[in-house]
Amino acid sequence: MPKTSLRPGSVWNTGHTSPRLQIADRHVGATRADTALPPAVTQHIITTYTAPGDTVCDPNPGPGLVLAEAVRAGRNALGLITQLRWESALAANLDLARMAGAVETAILLDSVDDPRAATLPGAIDLVLTGLRHTPTSDPSHVLVELYEDLVAVADWLWPSAHIVVTCRPWRRHGQLLDLPGKIYDTADAIGLIPADHCIALTAPVRGNRIRPRVITGAGNTPENTDLHGQPTAFAAHLDVLVFQLPTTVQRAHAPERGVV
Repeated sequence: MPKTSLRPGSVWNTGHTSPRLQIADRHVGATRADTALPPAVTQHIITTYTAPGDTVCDPNPGPGLVLAEAVRAGRNALGLITQLRWESALAANLDLARMAGAVETAILLDSVDDPRAATLPGAIDLVLTGLRHTPTSDPSHVLVELYEDLVAVADWLWPSAHIVVTCRPWRRHGQLLDLPGKIYDTADAIGLIPADHCIALTAPVRGNRIRPRVITGAGNTPENTDLHGQPTAFAAHLDVLVFQLPTTVQRAHAPERGVV
């Protein structure tokens, strides 16, 4: 882990409604199969780190939840299509956003070399992506993919842009991985500077206690069991890791706002 004493800066009360119900109101059903980011957390990040008219990028958009929430919030959206299995869900979620009144631009590029990149409405103000993993995923492969995703869009960032990566707790063989620490290492390899570390709740707060949603029989998976194989509960939070470009880069390459 890079040398930093950064600790979680704030806790976001974003778990009033279950992720499943949040998706039911705004996104197609297939989106429930994606575990990267729930709508409430996505909305909070977008409104915290951008303003209307800014551009939000998810380099690995999956079913397009981040992109759809961005245009619903009056931001432009940019994504790189990397998983063909999500193509129809991504298009459907953007269609739902437009039906709800969203008029901002949403651009999907086949790669960073796609000539349509020249039509971007401006440099990127926020990169937002969530890590995806299954019980059988290899952590090193997941982190290599994250590295490649962030490197692919790094040159399109405003010097003052934020790069936000979220992750949920990940257990392998009954042990909790230090996934945030591994993400810090990945960001450090790219040259990004830690700016904040927040906790986004995905479970409700009742009284002074967080009430995790209990897992029932058919939903048990190895990453939701303890060392003895007993079911635990759904993760009650996401780690939200916020990065920026180095200050020296910001000063040396700061373009005028509105000029790409």
